[in-house]
Amino acid sequence: MAWPLVGAFLCGHLLGFVCLSGLAVEVTVPTEPLSVPKGKTAELSCSYKTSVGDNFALEWSFVQPGKPISASVPILYFTNGHLYPTGSKADRAILLHDPPTGGLATLKLTDLRPSDTGTYLCNVNNPPDFYTNGLGLINLTVLDSSEGRVAGTLIGVLLGVLLLSVAAFCLIRFQKERKKEPKETYGGSDLREDATAPGVFEQASMRADHSKELLEKSPCASTVTTTKSKLSMVV
Repeated sequence: MAWPLVGAFLCGHLLGFVCLSGLAVEVTVPTEPLSVPKGKTAELSCSYKTSVGDNFALEWSFVQPGKPISASVPILYFTNGHLYPTGSKADRAILLHDPPTGGLATLKLTDLRPSDTGTYLCNVNNPPDFYTNGLGLINLTVLDSSEGRVAGTLIGVLLGVLLLSVAAFCLIRFQKERKKEPKETYGGSDLREDATAPGVFEQASMRADHSKELLEKSPCASTVTTTKSKLSMVV
């Protein structure tokens, strides 16, 4: 039994009324998560296959991270040929193709904010088409922007330069302080390699005076003095 006939059979026997069989609704969305910088525009692609008729309805809704799909809130919906934006994102959410009756139901969300991060639901409802996969989920992450990353990098570079400047200033000041310190002095008990030992200088001086006295009192010295006197008299 074909799927449309199964759908009609279930509607007629289980629900107590007659449903007309139709085509299966199939919604296609990207499988990869979407990441867009803050302040930019995101296009949430959604396409579908069905026989569009008077009962065709499209709804986009949003679920915050960590919450179940049952907690989704509407963003906009299209029914009876009219588009109805709703919720806090109403002024920033539009359909890329309006009306979305050609198989394309892409949502365009402008001026992205961090609060826009979450799961977006594209739901196509088109009775009496039998539902197989009428719901598509897209995960969107809004990135804290490229300008913010540049500003953070610039601040980091400036802090690094500041720290280097402070370190250089402290090093130069330390060098100057070392040059200003007084030279080391030697106490009475300290001996230098080129210094004369205590008492040696006095003993040497006394020996020199004693030798001078001996020279003055020696016979050689008297002879020299007498000879000089005689020569003076002759002259």
